[in-house]
Amino acid sequence: TSNGMQHTGCASDVGGRSHKYDDFFPPMDDKKKNKFRSTRKGKKAITGSGERSGREGFDVNVAITLHQIAQINRRRGRHSDALSAYQVALRGMKQALGDRHPNVAAILGNQGNLYKDMGKFDEAYVIYQEVLSIETHHLGLCHPEVSVTLHNIATIESSRGRYSDAINLYTQVIKMQKSLFGPNHISVAVTSSCMGDVYERMGNTMKSMDMYEETLRIRSEIMGRQHIDVGRLLHKLGCLTLQHGDYRKAEVYVTKAAAIYLFNDLKEDHPWMRDIRRNEADIKGLLATGVNQDGDDDGFGFGGGDGDDKL
Repeated sequence: TSNGMQHTGCASDVGGRSHKYDDFFPPMDDKKKNKFRSTRKGKKAITGSGERSGREGFDVNVAITLHQIAQINRRRGRHSDALSAYQVALRGMKQALGDRHPNVAAILGNQGNLYKDMGKFDEAYVIYQEVLSIETHHLGLCHPEVSVTLHNIATIESSRGRYSDAINLYTQVIKMQKSLFGPNHISVAVTSSCMGDVYERMGNTMKSMDMYEETLRIRSEIMGRQHIDVGRLLHKLGCLTLQHGDYRKAEVYVTKAAAIYLFNDLKEDHPWMRDIRRNEADIKGLLATGVNQDGDDDGFGFGGGDGDDKL
């Protein structure tokens, strides 16, 4: 995005609310906004549409700086200060460049990410929709930044419990990613893993395993078969297969995962190692006693991680 503005991963200003940085770009009522825009258009007619007036260039630089301050506050967990800086940066950028400039989309996207961090999923959803509208206007329907925003919307839908909508969006994203990057790109693996997580939440173990298998295939090819992320996926698949009642197959997955953990120097007291040793013992006991493989036993959880794979 231009001027070093980039929204990472993935709102509009809240009218009437006082912000820490309001002195830089004071709120305007509709009358003042219309007058400001008319003045700006008049200046562009004089200076030429391809040039910025000195004041406009200054305002853009201030807005960019406020956006950077917001990013720092967000990384430090200072959500209130970050939100204030985002909203004033957004106000200034809109005043300088208009409501649908790519820089506006960048600030909106990161403000949406902040709301997602805060667990305010409804607010994040509204903002990501606005980002999507601006991005598709400038970039078209099949662009890497559009795919990121659609992925963020799908993640929000999953967090709100709207699993069918999330699956539809993730499917659209994977189709776009394969078209843009090819079928073996890491972004396809990330989105496939997210789909697997949604299917798991829906209780559809078989579809969940299919998506994790696709993720495993791509990550193994890109990262190597001994990478710790590959081990985590094998452990996840072992637990799901165990829940499904296929103990022999679960044993294969878990044994491979344990070997990768050891290859990566995980100690026996590491949480992942404790989990996998418990899984190994459970599987050994079930195979020894000949328990019916009916898939009803769901008591074998995948500990040590929340499975939230992010772009």
